[in-house]
Amino acid sequence: MKGRPDLVEPQDLKYVKVDPDPDFDPEHNKQVIEGTIKWTEKMQRKKMQDAMEGTKERIDAVRTYVQGISEGNSSTDREKFFGKKYLAYLRGKEIMEKIKGKLMLKGRDDQIFEIVPSERSKRKIKDLMARGAV
Repeated sequence: MKGRPDLVEPQDLKYVKVDPDPDFDPEHNKQVIEGTIKWTEKMQRKKMQDAMEGTKERIDAVRTYVQGISEGNSSTDREKFFGKKYLAYLRGKEIMEKIKGKLMLKGRDDQIFEIVPSERSKRKIKDLMARGAV
C-alpha cells in the first residue's frame, strides 16, 4: 500500500462503495479542506505569538545578562546580577503562564472555556502565594 495509494487491497474490497455518495460535492470538500488548513495555520501563528509575548521579558533579561558578561561589565553569578527577588519574579511568571495555559481551553470557533480549579487547588495556590513561592 506504500507505493500505490489508489490500489485497493483484495481483502478490503467489501468495504469499497461502488456507487458514489449522491450528496458529495468535490468543490465543497476542497473548500472545507482549505478552510481547515487556513484555520490550523492561523492557530499555530497565534500560539507562537502568545508564547513569544509570554517569554519576552525573560528573553530580554537573559540578553542583558549575556551582554553584560560579554562586555566584562558584570559578574557571571546570576543571583548577583539580577538579585534573588527578580529571579524569583521571572520564575513565578513562567510558572503562572504554565498554570494559565492549563486552565484555559480554546475551541474550534475560538470560544474559550475556563477550567475551574477545585477548592483544594485554590487553597494550595493561596498557601504558595503566602509563602512567596508564586
